[in-house]
Amino acid sequence: MKEEYSISNLIKIGLKESEAKIYINLLKKKNFTASEISKLTGISRPKTYEYLHRLVEKGLCTEILGSVKKYAPTNPETAFSGLRQKLKFEFENNNILLSSLSEALIPLYHSQKEMIDPLDYIQVIREKNSIIKKFESLEEIATMEVLALVKGPLAMDITKPHNLVEFNSLDQGVCYRTIYDIKDLRDVNLMNSIELFKNAGEDVKIAEELPIPFKMYLFDERIVMFILEDKIPSGSKLTALIVEHLDLVMGLKAIFNIYWQSSITLEEFKKGKNQ
Repeated sequence: MKEEYSISNLIKIGLKESEAKIYINLLKKKNFTASEISKLTGISRPKTYEYLHRLVEKGLCTEILGSVKKYAPTNPETAFSGLRQKLKFEFENNNILLSSLSEALIPLYHSQKEMIDPLDYIQVIREKNSIIKKFESLEEIATMEVLALVKGPLAMDITKPHNLVEFNSLDQGVCYRTIYDIKDLRDVNLMNSIELFKNAGEDVKIAEELPIPFKMYLFDERIVMFILEDKIPSGSKLTALIVEHLDLVMGLKAIFNIYWQSSITLEEFKKGKNQ
């Protein structure tokens, strides 16, 4: 009965009935293949793929690449927070509806999960707000270091207060080392942001000779997050690729250290700029 109530409310906030059924069932386990969801819901496989793609775009689930592509539910608290901003609800009571939905579905999300396939170590996120939320959640669990290669375009809006999680992590003793692409430093807002985080304790360098090929973040020698730019006719979109693989991360850290050794300090950059 509770599932029917939740499905009914999900429909009220803009989901199709089949999308709502799929999302509710996704919450019951760590991840599913499209075939498993199709059998569970009675929805045809082609339609299941279509609805799963829509749920990914709405930030309600993510793709996991492994031996077989699987789909994992997004925490309802995160998912509905994004929906509040994206859907611009007309009535205030929809916010109350989302809160009640979140409370009703959290127990399903935190219920007993099955063992994870050892090959399920790749996660793909394509929705901007979900990328930011995932990045901040990885920062929150980092206890030793966060290493970053940064180039534009950025997912966060740096014209407003952003990445407040980093300040807390720095206070907790987490080491941040960030290398910025020199081509992006003409942006005054970015320079202000760099100065802000440097003053808070972040170690900063500027890649002057080696161009940064993509955005990359390494967390505690364990997890890497790539943020890639998808160039499309109407502009560009961002895709995040999160991989938890020790050997890969250690290899990427070695590459990061090569960049670090060949990069200049922020002070050296400013001095050269003023000459």
